[in-house]
Amino acid sequence: MNASRKTAVVVDPYSTGILLAPRLRARGYEVIAVQSRPDLAPSLLRSYQPDDFAAHILHDGDLDALAERLRPLAPAFILPGNESAVELTDALGAALGTPGNSPKLTAARRNKFMMIERLAAAGLLTARQTMATGAAEAVEWAAQAGWPVVAKPMASASTDHVYFCDTPAQLRAAVDAILGSRDFCGSANERVLVQTYLDGLEYVVNTVSRGGRHYVCDVLLSAKRALNGSPFVYDYYRLLPPEEPVAQALMAYIRRVLDALEITDGAGHAEVRMTARGPALVEIAARAMGPAGSTTGIAAGTGHDQVDLLVDAFDGAAMVGPLLDGHYRFLADAMVLYLPVLVSGRVEALPDLSVLDGLASVRGYGLVPRVGDAVVPTLDLTQVLAKIYLAHPDRAVFERDWAAIRSLEDRLQPTVA
Repeated sequence: MNASRKTAVVVDPYSTGILLAPRLRARGYEVIAVQSRPDLAPSLLRSYQPDDFAAHILHDGDLDALAERLRPLAPAFILPGNESAVELTDALGAALGTPGNSPKLTAARRNKFMMIERLAAAGLLTARQTMATGAAEAVEWAAQAGWPVVAKPMASASTDHVYFCDTPAQLRAAVDAILGSRDFCGSANERVLVQTYLDGLEYVVNTVSRGGRHYVCDVLLSAKRALNGSPFVYDYYRLLPPEEPVAQALMAYIRRVLDALEITDGAGHAEVRMTARGPALVEIAARAMGPAGSTTGIAAGTGHDQVDLLVDAFDGAAMVGPLLDGHYRFLADAMVLYLPVLVSGRVEALPDLSVLDGLASVRGYGLVPRVGDAVVPTLDLTQVLAKIYLAHPDRAVFERDWAAIRSLEDRLQPTVA
């Protein structure tokens, strides 16, 4: 390794994290990969691109030893590549004195109960909530708080084990399912978060912060639909013009959320409901939006990519002056559209998506499963069949192509055994 070169560290460079190393290398950095734990979900590990890294280090739980191993390389900064990386990124950055979010509130940036408690204490609108270690406790609380409720793990991602419940039986089943599982990042679920249901449409707000100043990269309508027995299957993300009143309200709210959780340096990915009383946070992650490619797809509508802006912020290239404290421009309608899996079995052949190439709005697409993989009907973002990126300045063309893709959905399915 050339010690004279600049060095950057990416913790858990999986999912969206695979986009960081190529951008950093293009700016002259040697990039070190750190895996936060040995038992990460296989769906994360399979996305790793080893050729992008000068070294790969598996963290064994000894933070001091890891810091001493990296110290001679004098990394300029440490970035989280995935949700599983947030805690180690903060701790390692503090140990090495690199710019980043303070570890003081790391737990509140990962633990969804602590997160909402922190926001409520700051005077922000939130759901009411409790932590439960068993079904009886959860049902007793819901009967007092009022139905419906949402049950989910304390710290997870990608709608993993999220349940909408409007009866005691549904909540008991949800609690039992969560407590018998591991979350998306591989940790055992020992408690369940139960929250009152937030009405209204759901939105995503993606940000990049540096030195406590925030830039809003995009505001997206996050559409889910009832499919395959779940009410929470991702359908699409669609870019909103920043001038719309709902986008203005969401951006103002999220700036307060970032400040309350002290997300001062790095990316933010927030999910928010626009309730009848105003915006209320579902959750926020102190990392870039996932999965990989989503930020790039939306960039066709804004002219920039959250991952590029994140690298800019730490490399010092562009996140200065008027860009910080600002927000994106709307250049075109843009969308990340998800094709669901509707079948079960082992994949013998994947659908041919080249039928999409003739649609003017289609900027790219990617299949998620591979031949030989076992697939089940889509319930969360780890199980989708394909991601399709659309953008076009002519809304009529954009919506025509969107409808055309939806009409093909039943035919664009894998052949399974």
